[in-house]
Formats: sequence, structure tokens, C-alpha cells
Amino acid sequence: MKFSGPKQFSGSRRLAARLSGWLKEGISTETLALSIALGFVLGVCPLFGVPTVLCGLAAVALRLNFPALQMVNYLVYPLQLAMVLPFARFGERLFGAVRLSRGWGTATGLGTLALHTTAAWLCFAVPAGVLSYFVLRHILRRHRHAVS
Repeated sequence: MKFSGPKQFSGSRRLAARLSGWLKEGISTETLALSIALGFVLGVCPLFGVPTVLCGLAAVALRLNFPALQMVNYLVYPLQLAMVLPFARFGERLFGAVRLSRGWGTATGLGTLALHTTAAWLCFAVPAGVLSYFVLRHILRRHRHAVS
């Protein structure tokens, strides 16, 4: 078997091809932009396992593209991991709480940490979701016209 060298950007090409395919299938740019934006903001929810459920519920409730939602959800998983601590620290500041690092071993400490972290994520998710939706909608509209 011959080694052909690294395939640069093959993942991003596949992603672009998949998005173009969805646009060609007749999915509106608004629906696809909302699916991607929600996949991003729900995907960085700091409660592990919750983003998948939230994406599924959003897809059903809003009649969105479930594969696009879940694809973005899984792509931002590293970002979810990276953002847990910043969300926890921001949540502590929001509530004027002391650092919970010593109280993580108790159920109350974990519950408080989850509450603070989720509140901080919500402060991020709403503006980030709205902004990413409008930016993505604009980009997808331009891409659709370029493909047509």
C-alpha cells in the first residue's frame, strides 16, 4: 500500500460539501443557518450529555435539520470541554459566590456549580446564537447564489 501523504483540509472539504448538498436539496438558508447556530450554542452547554438532548429537542420542536444540528454539536465538543472552567468562573462572579473548588465533592456543591455554570452559559448562548444565526444566514445566502 502506497502512502499518499496527508490530506490537508479533507475534513473541511467534506463539511463544505455536506452543507452545499443540504442547500441543493432545498433546505432553506434560514433553516440551515438556525440549525448550525443552535448546534453551536447548544453544543457548548457545560452539562455533559445535555447538548445532544437539547439538539434533539430543538430539531423536533423547530423542525430543523437534525443531522446538521448534531454534526455541529459533535464538532464543538472540544470547545465544550474548554469552556467548562471559564463558564464556572463567570457563573461564580455572576452570583458573587466563592470558588467552589473545595465543595465539588458534595451534592450541594455540584448542584450549585452546575447552576452557576449553566447561568453563565445562557449569558453566552443567547447573544452568540443570535449573532451566529445572522452571520451564517448571510454566508449561506451568498454561497447559495454562487452555487446556483
